[in-house]
Amino acid sequence: MPNRQKNYTIGIDIGGTKMLAVLFDGEKALADYTLATPKDNLEHFLIMMDALLEPLTDRARADKVKIKGIGLGVAGVIDYNKKIVLKSPNIPIIDGIDFASKLEGKIGLPVAIDNDANCFCRTEALAGAGIKYKNIYGIIIGTGIGGAWWINNGIYLGAHGGAGEPGQMIIDFNDMIGLEAAYHKLTQHNPAQLAEEAYRGDVLAEKVYAELGNLLGTAFANIANLIDPEIFIIGGGAVESSDLFLSNIKKTMKENIISSEAKKIKVVKSKLGEQAGAIGAALLVK
Repeated sequence: MPNRQKNYTIGIDIGGTKMLAVLFDGEKALADYTLATPKDNLEHFLIMMDALLEPLTDRARADKVKIKGIGLGVAGVIDYNKKIVLKSPNIPIIDGIDFASKLEGKIGLPVAIDNDANCFCRTEALAGAGIKYKNIYGIIIGTGIGGAWWINNGIYLGAHGGAGEPGQMIIDFNDMIGLEAAYHKLTQHNPAQLAEEAYRGDVLAEKVYAELGNLLGTAFANIANLIDPEIFIIGGGAVESSDLFLSNIKKTMKENIISSEAKKIKVVKSKLGEQAGAIGAALLVK
């Protein structure tokens, strides 16, 4: 028998490549659904959002449980007062558009919005790999690179709402290349294929992933020297091939951290996997 005292929420993780939605009962994801992220126009984007929600609202209806609201985790910089995405590097069609309110009007449910890395970090802090820690840095490595800092029982947003983002951190001062640009340059915008080649024993692909580990390790050291977290948690599509570069991250990070105590900072994979961001979005609904 379904619990009629309980409300469900829906969380949607909107990434540059795919959108993943979960039906959340407050403790676990009961169902999930995934579609490709449309990038051609806003109308198509909203239609696909509708299609993403349909199987989950059908499940809630079958369980005879009300959906309290929807949380959106979006790759981009958020204006939290206006509930709009100011800049989404990989989904420019939603830049400056109040699509959360458009969705709210369309489905008749309250919609909350946050950055996708914030959602990921929130979930891992409350129910995942960071549950024992109070000072956590979460980083998503997928279509792009996003990050968030959990401190004092919440995500640190900074003065303008965009704190924690490592993607634009200059990592190569000779060519003034940021972390995300360097990641794309190394992996040629196809990390999955590169990982497959590395697992087959391709020496060049293995070297690229080793270099990626060095690159990320340098970035992690910079972050560690600035904010000194207890733990780094890595999520996103790259986690599936993290054994190709995780050891290099740890080695390079330790070499470049100033504090001898901070060299002990843990670097671990996401515990909640690909659903982490969507669950974190569902947790936005109060």
